[in-house]
Amino acid sequence: MQYKKIISVILSVAFVFSLIGSTSTSYASTASLNDKKDKIQDKIDEAQSEIDALASQKKETKEYISALDVKIQALKDKISTLKAEANELQGSIDKVKGKIEKTENQIDDIQADIDAKQAEFDETFDEYCQRLRAMYVSGHASNLEVLLTSSDISSILTRSEMIKSVSKRDSDTLNGLMEKMNEIEKEKASLEKKRIELNEDKDKLQSQKKELDSNIATVNASKSELDAQISEANALMRKLNDQTAEYMETIEDNEDELAEIEAEIRRAQAANSGSMAGSTGSGAHSGSLRYPTNSRRVSAGYPNYSSGRYHGGVDFPVPKGSPIYASASGTVIIAKRLNYSYGHYLVVDHGNGLSTLYAHNSKLLVGVGAHVNKGQVIARSGSTGNSTGPHCHFEVRVNGKRVNPFSYL
Repeated sequence: MQYKKIISVILSVAFVFSLIGSTSTSYASTASLNDKKDKIQDKIDEAQSEIDALASQKKETKEYISALDVKIQALKDKISTLKAEANELQGSIDKVKGKIEKTENQIDDIQADIDAKQAEFDETFDEYCQRLRAMYVSGHASNLEVLLTSSDISSILTRSEMIKSVSKRDSDTLNGLMEKMNEIEKEKASLEKKRIELNEDKDKLQSQKKELDSNIATVNASKSELDAQISEANALMRKLNDQTAEYMETIEDNEDELAEIEAEIRRAQAANSGSMAGSTGSGAHSGSLRYPTNSRRVSAGYPNYSSGRYHGGVDFPVPKGSPIYASASGTVIIAKRLNYSYGHYLVVDHGNGLSTLYAHNSKLLVGVGAHVNKGQVIARSGSTGNSTGPHCHFEVRVNGKRVNPFSYL
């Protein structure tokens, strides 16, 4: 019927306007990430300008490597920010997908209910129409005619009650039909509302998927650029190793591996707390720690290289095979042989939360659980892992966190 369509259109238009007035989504987190990306990109551009300027000169210089180093750290920050943005997008996509699935189920339920009510309406309406047609065909008489043709008062009263009953039944049937029709119209309006919501969510999903694909492409491009810059920087560091001993360690690009190493050190420290009294605490130590090598020459100190890149320990350049000494008595909690990062390294727990780390060794002389004394030879120096030459990378940690070794030596 035409009036049904008009009602449906009016309800749909009203719903659309209600949507327009309620689309105040917060984009604070996204705006923050975009602002961070812009600042990081400015830093990358600035570093690239310096790299371009220095490239016209001799590349095998600390200044050129430092410029590369700055750009490398900025690229890592950019990738990290992009990944955070990708995770946020993926979370939003998952929510929209869930909402779409829920809406589709609701649409199916509403449509099934509408179909059932429409079938019930049609059946009642057909019966009502048939009744009216039958009355018309039989020659409908007025209520007055029915009463006047009665033979006596009793018949008049009986027929009067029958007319009332019939009228009431027709009235109830018609009212029921109207109520049912109104219910159907309301559900159709609700159905239309859900379909509009569904289409908007599907459009939103497609938009977010495109944004995520763009984000992933940017991450991959940035990762390729990062790998190229790290490769160039590490090659130059090896060339410069004979001229300056500062860059005894190459730049690492596998953040997951580094995070796992740090997590393992923390786990070992925590596990040792049950077997060694005082393995957590303030890190206070009676007396000074012994230098881990016979040489006190330092190539790179704590906490940064000259470029500003973080360096969590102190590097002591020594010939390969030189003795590495325990800085204090304690228990070996980690003895690992890696082909990346720290290479062959040891961690010794000295109690009260204090531990020391010895990295890039060629040979480990003690294992996990061994008790060592201050000054005991525990390893032989080398250049394993991310190293450009033989040295001992030495760290002092309090409850797993790096601190300045010179505060203890």
